[in-house]
Amino acid sequence: MITRFPDSEGMGPRDQARGAGRADVAVGFALALAALGWALAAAPRGYAEGDASELTLALALAGAPHPTGYPIYVLAGHAVTTALHALGVSWPVAANAWSAVGSAVAIFLLHRLALALAGARLPARGATRALLSSLPLLPLIAQPIWNAAATAAEVTSWHVAWALGAAWLAWRLAGGEEEGLDAAPAAPGRLQGRFFAWGVVLGLGAAHHATFVLVAAPLTTWIVARRLPSWRARQGSLAALWPAILSLAIGLLVPLLSWGWIAYRAAHPAVFQWPLLEPGLAGLAGHLTGKAYAGYLGGFHPSPAETRLLLTALPWLALSLPAAAIAAATRDRTPLRSFALATGTAIAAQAAFVLAYRVPDPSAHLLPILALGSLWLPWLAARLAARAGGAVAALAGTTLLLALLPPWIDADLRAKRSAEETDRIVRAAWRSVPFDRGLVFWNNDLYARLRAYQILEGSRPSLLVEHPGVLTWSGPRQRFRDARGFDPWNGATPTSDAELSLLPALAEQAGGLPALDFDSLIRRAGGGAEDTSR
Repeated sequence: MITRFPDSEGMGPRDQARGAGRADVAVGFALALAALGWALAAAPRGYAEGDASELTLALALAGAPHPTGYPIYVLAGHAVTTALHALGVSWPVAANAWSAVGSAVAIFLLHRLALALAGARLPARGATRALLSSLPLLPLIAQPIWNAAATAAEVTSWHVAWALGAAWLAWRLAGGEEEGLDAAPAAPGRLQGRFFAWGVVLGLGAAHHATFVLVAAPLTTWIVARRLPSWRARQGSLAALWPAILSLAIGLLVPLLSWGWIAYRAAHPAVFQWPLLEPGLAGLAGHLTGKAYAGYLGGFHPSPAETRLLLTALPWLALSLPAAAIAAATRDRTPLRSFALATGTAIAAQAAFVLAYRVPDPSAHLLPILALGSLWLPWLAARLAARAGGAVAALAGTTLLLALLPPWIDADLRAKRSAEETDRIVRAAWRSVPFDRGLVFWNNDLYARLRAYQILEGSRPSLLVEHPGVLTWSGPRQRFRDARGFDPWNGATPTSDAELSLLPALAEQAGGLPALDFDSLIRRAGGGAEDTSR
């Protein structure tokens, strides 16, 4: 009797699928770990640029940061950064690491969805499948705009993670009949559970960032268009869907309850938080809608440094967007083609927002475009491999790595050195303040860095740090008057940067305390911190 030992050829389709699935997850985890490792290595060993100082304070104190408040990011990040700090990690490094985790989650979800879209075009298993699914995505980890979001205390890496999570779930819900929302009437709980899951994902994204709607709306429309006929046929009538719709509403509401934390912080402020947040429903609504940024709608005006950063995206956009366009034009699989059109709509909406948002630092808003376009690179690689051979695809992937990775890695390391040099200059200027009690005014969003030195490091706590621009708003101005006993503007309202620069002299005369403009110390300390004010 001859005994035949089991091997992959003797396995049933279900067992082979399980084996391939485990291997795919392992590749995804490896890619995510690479993203995490590079982000931690490329992150500055202190406070990063932009809003990182303010967000580090928000994570450390569980405070309310700038609109739209990002409550889930703050509350979950507060737990993680507090735990890391308890292990001896400094607050800024712990806060930067929270963004690195968001980048790793985003990369994992990107790989999972890209793998699903490539589908049958990939080999069933093996090294070729792993390379074709992961190699086209690997350079994205070092892309300078992606790296900037992954290495600083910023909200964008988690915003991209929620967007990719929504795209992945949308594909699972409506991309194939076996996984769709078209459950039979005999299993109403199954249908309601899937509606609930979609609601939760929508709520998570919306609670995190208002622009999530630019991704959620096309994906939701795609799910409905794909599944509405089968829902009507299987449920008998649309009225039978009301329990499922109610489940979706409940799922949506659960994450949105986190907005209550912003309302709580408006009435019970942290030691430091976004100073324009006011208590009451009007204050909460203004914060959630980003009312303070309304004046930036219309036009496109990045700073010179941001323009250089935006240009680094051109090679990746030149690769990924044509791949998405080819997928949208294919007629091989109707779900894939229509899904490409849905993600393409999201890309177009996000691009329109970027071009209409006149802030000096718009590059982070390009990340959803980079991520959604990248979904189609493994699909295109598998398509090319099927036509030209795996060796040709591997050569193309290797060429891509050699062309993009070295300059991007160099740019990432230069950004790290720049952030650390900025922190050195700011610290030197802070140490040189010539009095121990007085007023320090800095018309720069980095003024939050000075408050971080005070609150998180106990450095020079008797100095009173203020942002002149913030004091032009009625709420902060009134709180300053109540705390200091005088109006910093002596009844007038400044209308220009030149008038803002007069504040130290006015405050010193009215309050009887020494006062200075911190920019003068920055220039003396050896440089100028880039203006990141909005």
